[in-house]
Amino acid sequence: MMRLSSRKVDAGRIAFALILVAGIFVLPCAAADDEANVHTGDPELQQRIGAVFYRSMSHWRYDYSKIPSRKAGVACIPWARLDDAFLDGGIFEALGFSYSMAGNGGAIRVAVQGCDQMRTRYRVSDCDCELVLVGDTVVVEIPAAIRD
Repeated sequence: MMRLSSRKVDAGRIAFALILVAGIFVLPCAAADDEANVHTGDPELQQRIGAVFYRSMSHWRYDYSKIPSRKAGVACIPWARLDDAFLDGGIFEALGFSYSMAGNGGAIRVAVQGCDQMRTRYRVSDCDCELVLVGDTVVVEIPAAIRD
C-alpha cells in the first residue's frame, strides 16, 4: 500500500474545502436576483448612514470604494442611539462586507454573516445587522419609528 505524503493530503483537504465553500455560497448566488432592492425612506438619513459605514470601514483600514464589484456592506446599526453626534463622528461596532460574488444575493448573504459574526465576537448587543450598501448604492431601510 502506498502512503500519501501529509502535504498532498492537506492540499487535497484544502481543495475540497474550497469546492465545498464555492458550492454553498457561489453557485446558489448565480441564480439570485441581481437588482438592488432600493428602499424608500429618508434619503438624507440614508446617505448619512452610508457615510458612517464608509468611516467605519476606514477605521478597520478598508476602503469600501476600492473593493471590486458585486459587493455588499452590512452594519450593526444602533437605531436607539442614532443621533446627529453619532452620524457625524461615530462608527458602527460590527460590520460585514463581501465582494467578487456571483450575484448581489450572495454578496448580501455573506456580508450579513460577517456582521453577525463580528457582533457576536465583540459582544455588541444594542444594534441590528442591516444592509447598508449594495454595490455603491445606499439601500438601508429606515425603520418607520426613526423616520417619524
